[in-house]
Amino acid sequence: MTARTLMRSSLVKLRTTDTVAAAAQVLLQHHLRHLPVVDEQGRYAGTFGIYSVLQLTLPTAVLMREGLDNVAFITETAHDLAQRLRERGQELVSQWLNRDPVAHPDTPAMQIVQMMLHSHTSIPVVHRDSHHLEGMISSSDVLHTLLEEHH
Repeated sequence: MTARTLMRSSLVKLRTTDTVAAAAQVLLQHHLRHLPVVDEQGRYAGTFGIYSVLQLTLPTAVLMREGLDNVAFITETAHDLAQRLRERGQELVSQWLNRDPVAHPDTPAMQIVQMMLHSHTSIPVVHRDSHHLEGMISSSDVLHTLLEEHH
């Protein structure tokens, strides 16, 4: 069993030129935690997810490398967080990509499961030479395949 047998090839995906605001709407609309992002040629660029959106709601002092660890004293309302997100909504998702591990169509299933356990995220499947996104494998995809195999 390989990535090819586990992956979903029909995907909701973002483009590197999509805005954070548009991406947040797609995440909500499809009830997803993260989405693959491709460039204009369809090459995999990374993932953009709900945690990137949430990160954009935080004050700069919290996000800095040597930033605040304890933020309990900061009293902001949901309106304040929403305002910060609105102000950053026109930024491109390409500025906020996660570089998760990738698999290739021939990557063994055992390696896929190991990658998932270490990264706690879905695994993009990209063509080895062209780097085009061919599919995604979620933990649900693996479980579904295993349960089908069981029956």
